[in-house]
Amino acid sequence: MEKASKTYLKQARELLREKEARAKAGVFAAEGEKIVRDLIDKGHVVNSALVSSSFISGGSCLSAFIEEKNIPVFYTGSREFDRASSLKSPEGIIALFQKKSCSLKEIEDIKPAFIVLCDGLQDPGNLGAIIRNAAAFNAGCLILTGDAVDIYNPKVIRSSSGTMLDIPIISCSYAELDRFKDNGYRVLVSHVDQDAASRIEEIKRLPRFAIIAFGSEGSGVSKKIISRADTFFHIPVSDDVESLNVTSASAIALYEFSKARLSEK
Repeated sequence: MEKASKTYLKQARELLREKEARAKAGVFAAEGEKIVRDLIDKGHVVNSALVSSSFISGGSCLSAFIEEKNIPVFYTGSREFDRASSLKSPEGIIALFQKKSCSLKEIEDIKPAFIVLCDGLQDPGNLGAIIRNAAAFNAGCLILTGDAVDIYNPKVIRSSSGTMLDIPIISCSYAELDRFKDNGYRVLVSHVDQDAASRIEEIKRLPRFAIIAFGSEGSGVSKKIISRADTFFHIPVSDDVESLNVTSASAIALYEFSKARLSEK
């Protein structure tokens, strides 16, 4: 275990805070003992790790676990670590992982039957939770359209509980989305307008190839997604509640649609 250089500390800090730094390096940073261990256990490629002196003295076995896997571990004082961390209450470990790339062509070749689409999601916590929901209900891919938050944002990583590397995720333009439609996909769009959408429980069967689309937190799906929709659905709620937030809506919808898929088998 070596002492971290100023250059290394600067890199860790930038990877946690700057999308441009992550894009340039092809690396992202994950914080916290559970997430770091989960990502390593799943076989994701880790370049190195940074631990604080208090993390070492606290008796955690994670730094030794990482060293056993021949992953370089660097240490620094608790104050310097806290400056690098993006958390209000740092947990004492940051690991640098290789990004996992996936192309539009690869998804087209796989042609998963069940895809989740997030249009213009800006809140990293919401995106992370939807990624976790998509993985939980066996979506084959997640597509980002519009001006979406970076999937390697540390808040996305934390809220996805590390599942953001378990499911292929791609960004594509609206024009590229048309390639899916040309290949037989039908787009089902979550919509708050109950007069314009079917109740979700009324959709008993899914198309053979389905894209389930959810919109941004403030304005819902864009007109470009609406114009490409084949079916609109809504989740009935109490008259006292205007709508569900997007993470709750995605969990309910993906659960219902996963049941519909299973019933067809």
